[in-house]
Amino acid sequence: MRLLTVAAAVGGTTLIASAQEAAPTGIVAATDVPQATQTPAPQTQVTPPPAAARRTRAVDTLSKERVGVDPGRKLKLGLQEAILMALRNNQDIEVERTNVQIAQENAKGAYGAYDPTLQVQFQFQNSTTATAQTFIGAADGAFKRKQIDVNPTFSQTLNTGGNYSIAFTNSRTTNNAGSAGLNPQYGTSLTFNFSQPLLRNYRSSINERLVKVNKKQLTISDAVFRQRVIATIANVQQAYWDLVYAIQNNQIQRDAVELADVSLAITQRQVEVGTVAPIEVVSTQSELENRKDTAISALQAVTTAENQLKRLILGDPNSDVWQADVEPTEGIDFTPANFDLQDALKSATRNRPELEQNHLQQEINQIDQSFSRNQLKPQLDAFFNYSLQGLGGQGPTNCGGENQPPCPPAILVGGYGTSLKNLFATKFPTYTTGVTFSFNFRNRSAKAALGRAVATERQLKAQDRTIQQTIQVEVRNALQSVTSARQRVEATRAARVAAETQLRGEEQRYAAGLSTTFLVLDRQNRLSLARGNEIRALTDYNKAISDVQRVMGTSLAANGVKITETETAPQTTTP
Repeated sequence: MRLLTVAAAVGGTTLIASAQEAAPTGIVAATDVPQATQTPAPQTQVTPPPAAARRTRAVDTLSKERVGVDPGRKLKLGLQEAILMALRNNQDIEVERTNVQIAQENAKGAYGAYDPTLQVQFQFQNSTTATAQTFIGAADGAFKRKQIDVNPTFSQTLNTGGNYSIAFTNSRTTNNAGSAGLNPQYGTSLTFNFSQPLLRNYRSSINERLVKVNKKQLTISDAVFRQRVIATIANVQQAYWDLVYAIQNNQIQRDAVELADVSLAITQRQVEVGTVAPIEVVSTQSELENRKDTAISALQAVTTAENQLKRLILGDPNSDVWQADVEPTEGIDFTPANFDLQDALKSATRNRPELEQNHLQQEINQIDQSFSRNQLKPQLDAFFNYSLQGLGGQGPTNCGGENQPPCPPAILVGGYGTSLKNLFATKFPTYTTGVTFSFNFRNRSAKAALGRAVATERQLKAQDRTIQQTIQVEVRNALQSVTSARQRVEATRAARVAAETQLRGEEQRYAAGLSTTFLVLDRQNRLSLARGNEIRALTDYNKAISDVQRVMGTSLAANGVKITETETAPQTTTP
C-alpha cells in the first residue's frame, strides 16, 4: 500500500475525516513509496466544525523545499538499480579497479627481466700511429689504419638464474702497411657464453622472486577489489533503506502535524460555542508547533539520506541526477529469515576477502623466506664459453717471390664471404669452461632479511587469528541483529495497533465529553511514535539482512553481482 493514501489512514480514526471543513481528506503522500501493510482500524464519528471554520491547513505551511532538489524531477529507483549504478559509477570502486590494473601491469612487467635483448653496435675507427718499424712499410713513419665494426649481440636471462649471450662480430680493416698479409682484411667471430648459478640464486634469483611476488599481489588486488564491491553493495543497501525510512518518517511527522491542526480547529470551534476553556486552544497550538518542528527536522533527514545515497551511486559531481528527487520504488519488506550460526561462520571463513588477502600475504612471506635462505648459500657459478673465428681478405699482388713477402694461406684469400666460410667451417674454435666460487663469511644482510621474514610470518599468523576472531564477532552480532530486529518488528507492530486502539477510544471519550484535548493529543503523539518505531524496526531488519550478507561474504551472490575478468581489470555485472 502507499505510505499514506488518505488522512484517515493516519491512526485509523475519523477525527480527521470528520473535520473535513477544517482539513479536507485525501492527503496523498509526497512519494509513492510502499511500506509494511497496516490493517485499517474501525472509524469513529466526531462532529465536524461548520464550513465557516475553514482555514489554511498547518501542514500546507510546511515547506517542502530541499536545497538543490527540483521537485519536478523524479528519479524512481529500485534497490538493484541503485547497486548497479554504484558499481558502475562509485569512485571507490573505480580506484580499486585501477589498482587491479596496476597490479596486472606489475605482474606483466616482472617477466620483463627474462625478455631477450638484441644489441647492435656499429663503430668506425680511423687512426694514424707513428711507427719506427721499417718492415711495416708505412710511409713517412705513419701507420694508418681504418676499421669498421658491426657487432650484434643477443642475450637473455633465464628463470633458473643463469644467462646466456650470443655475440657475432664483424670487422673490415685497411691499412697502409706494405707488409700486411690481407688488405682489406675481414674478421668475423661467433661467441656463445653461458653462466648458471649452482647454489645461491639457483631458481631463486631476485628476478624470480619479483615474478612470484607480483603474481600474488595481483591476486591480492583482486581480493581487495571484491572486498570493495561487497562493502559498496552493503553501503548502498544501508543508504537505500535509510532513505526509505526518512521519507516514510517525514510523512508520519507531517501526518502528526495534520492531526494536531485538525484538533486545533475542533478546539477553536468548541471554545466558540463555550464547551471548553480557551486555555485548551493554547495547549493545542503549542503541540502543533512542536510537531511542525519535528516535521521540519524529518525533512532535513530526507535530504541527508538522499545525498548519502547519491554520493554512492553517482560518479560525476556535476551530474543532473543530483537535482532529482529520488523516489525508492521498493517498500520495507518483512520476510522472516533464519540463519544457522555454524553455516554462517563457515560461509564467512570461505568467502571473506580479508582472510584470502592474509593467506596470500603469508604465501608472499614464504617466497621471501625461501629467497632469503637461498641467499645464505655460497656463490658457485658454472660457466662455459665457446667461440669460432673467421678471417678473409685480399692478398698482396706480389708475394712469394725473391725479396717479396710470403703469400697468405689460400684459405684466407678472398673477401667477406671467405671470412664467413671459414667461420662456419669451425676450423678455428675456442672453448672455455669452469666455475667461480665466492663465500661471504658473515652474510649479515641475508641473515637479517631472513629474520625479518620469519618475524613477519608470526605477525601474519597473529593477524589471521585476529581476522578470524573479528569475523566470529561480526557474524554473531549480525545474526543477533536479525533476530532482535525481527522481534522488534513484531513488538512495534503490536504497539502501533495498540496505539491506534487507544487513540480511537480516547477520541470516543472526547466526543462524549469524557476526555480532554491534552489526552487526545497525547494519544496522537504515542501513535506517531509507534508508527515511527515500527518503520524504524522494519528498516533495521532489512539493514540487518544486508549486514548478514556482508559478514558472510555472500553479498555478490545474494544480489546477482558477478565479477568478470578483462584484459585491464575486473568488471562487475548484474543480470
